[in-house]
Amino acid sequence: MKSQFKISDPTFWQQINSAYQNGGGIYKLILKDKSDFPVRIGRLLKKDENGVLYIGKAISFLDRVIELKKSLSPDHFSSKHECGVRFKSFLKNHFEFENLWVELIQTNDIDQLEIEELFKYETEFGELPPMNRRK
Repeated sequence: MKSQFKISDPTFWQQINSAYQNGGGIYKLILKDKSDFPVRIGRLLKKDENGVLYIGKAISFLDRVIELKKSLSPDHFSSKHECGVRFKSFLKNHFEFENLWVELIQTNDIDQLEIEELFKYETEFGELPPMNRRK
C-alpha cells in the first residue's frame, strides 16, 4: 500500500493511524507547491519531477514519522530526525513547512526496500535525494 499525507494537516496522525496502525515500511519526504503538485528539483543527471527530498525507513510509521514531523515543524524543536535538522539548517528559508508531504510505502522487508529505493534514485539522478547522506 502507498499513500501521501500533508505533514501540516491537523488530522495527519489520525490519517496514518487509520491507514497503517503500527505498520511500517519506507517513507519519502516530498516538496509540493501551493497547488499540491510536486516541485521539480534539479539533480545532477536530470530534474526530479516527484519533488523527493528524503527517503527513509520506519519499523512503525507512527513512531518514526512523528519524529520527522516534530523535527520539521516550526513550532517544535527536535533533533531526533536528521532530515528535519538539515531542513531547518538549510532549507526552511526557501520552502514552507505547509508544502511538505510524506509518502508512505508499506512493506515487510523494510531494509531491502529502502536500499532499492535509494539505489534507484541515485541511478536515475546521479546522486541521493538532497536531504539523504551516505550511511
